[in-house]
Amino acid sequence: MTTLDRRIPTWVDAGLITTEQADAIRAFERSNDDPGPSRQRSLISPAEAIGYVGAALALGAIALILNDLWRGLVVGGRMTLVGVLTVALFGAGLAVRSSSSATMQRLTSVLFTATVVGVGWFTSVVAGDLFDLRSAAVWTAVGLATVVVAAALYLWTPRALLQVAVLVSALIAPVAALDLTQISPGPGWYGLVVGAIGAAWFLLAAGGWLASRVVGEVSGALVAFMGVQIGSFGDARAAALVIGVVLAAGLVALAIRTDRLHHLIIGALALFVLSPQLVFEVFGDQIGAPATLLLVGLLLVLLAVGLGRARREVASTPTTGSEEAR
Repeated sequence: MTTLDRRIPTWVDAGLITTEQADAIRAFERSNDDPGPSRQRSLISPAEAIGYVGAALALGAIALILNDLWRGLVVGGRMTLVGVLTVALFGAGLAVRSSSSATMQRLTSVLFTATVVGVGWFTSVVAGDLFDLRSAAVWTAVGLATVVVAAALYLWTPRALLQVAVLVSALIAPVAALDLTQISPGPGWYGLVVGAIGAAWFLLAAGGWLASRVVGEVSGALVAFMGVQIGSFGDARAAALVIGVVLAAGLVALAIRTDRLHHLIIGALALFVLSPQLVFEVFGDQIGAPATLLLVGLLLVLLAVGLGRARREVASTPTTGSEEAR
């Protein structure tokens, strides 16, 4: 017997509803609990499936073209081929964008993200084959072009996949621009740039500036810790690892405070990756192994405490109607 079945007779006895109204409520709830075949909807529509199959076939055709004909094409032919493909992808996304169906919205996101890739490819052909720029300049141009297009499409159609496309595009240009300098920068500079972009993206998502907050926070945190790892390969390895461990511990503390499981997962993973490296860096090989085992054990205890706290917070969340009214 459900909670509703127990409460309806009480409502009838109290004069809140009539017997006929009680029967109507039971019939309505029963119809919602046991939807017929006509009420069930497929998560993936045939149009979406056909669109994905078509995209896979197009990618296969492009691979064949690249393998057989690309070297034989002149620059104009390459630009035309890539340009037509990119415009076709954008046109297909534009055609299904107005649909209110969730499956069509997902297909739109995929097509627009593929359009961003096509813009980057077209830019690389122009910069590399037409103007014969060196690799760093080509990638800088690709990053600038793709971040503009990805940001415009994301503002127009805010979807999670396009948000990731903006973040990846935003990483390409500044990282490639470091190679344009006369003095070759070390890993620390690359790590600083990548980590700063990831941290800024995380803050934008946490502040509600991005449409999908969870996707923004997760992707931003992952990029930030990736920057820490890249920076640790430089001269300031210990400092980079200390910063990474402190940030990871702060993320775990934030997860426990705000009851956000994705913070806990990312922070714990970062601690598992960075902490052993820091232990070996500080203590060396002699006591590094046992110290690492001890640290991993403590991290597991911390993870268990965090998961237990998150589960307890969820269980204690008010769910009754009177509590929600208050």
